[in-house]
Amino acid sequence: MKVNQISKLIKDTGLSPERLAGYFQVSNMTLRRWLKKPITYKIPSQYETNLHQGILTLVRDGLLPKENEIVLESYDFMQTLSTKNSFMMMDLSVEQFEKGLQDEEGTVDLCLKLGQKEESLSYIQNNEEKLKEYEGKSTSFAEKISTLWNVLKSTDVQRTHKYVAIGALFYLLFPFDFIPDAIPGVGFLDDIAVLTIAVDYYLRAHKPFKS
Repeated sequence: MKVNQISKLIKDTGLSPERLAGYFQVSNMTLRRWLKKPITYKIPSQYETNLHQGILTLVRDGLLPKENEIVLESYDFMQTLSTKNSFMMMDLSVEQFEKGLQDEEGTVDLCLKLGQKEESLSYIQNNEEKLKEYEGKSTSFAEKISTLWNVLKSTDVQRTHKYVAIGALFYLLFPFDFIPDAIPGVGFLDDIAVLTIAVDYYLRAHKPFKS
């Protein structure tokens, strides 16, 4: 982010530098020091996350429209940061993640790897409400999520098999998608494909879970 962008934020929001500094979680002195620099001066990278978080908070507070160019930049930055952090947590690279989705066998293997991570199950349990939101999107989503949730909770399913259910549900909730959910019409195709493969994997061996 550059000084001219911060100057524009002051103009667009009508906030004083002091109030904007609060959103950015920096001191008034620091912000004013930046504003004295040339307009092309790039703000040090260690402040980047705070700046983008502050911009999204400005949107939340109704001080900036979502369509603002710098807001879109902040959304992209925070999405990328979330993705990087998630991949670090999963000990997977983007390349490994995408390669695993190229065929049915690879998808099952990927779900198995994701499901073996303790963090995956915790993530699903902490986002149960989000799963319910997905169930409301379509009957297809609801049936597949319900089946995999039953597999996850069952005492009659092998642990290895449960890992695939955990991995598939985690993929649905994961902040990185092979096809971003925001793309109209196709954004959930990869999610449906992963869920379908995981459900089929179970139905071949566990008929009682069939909806």
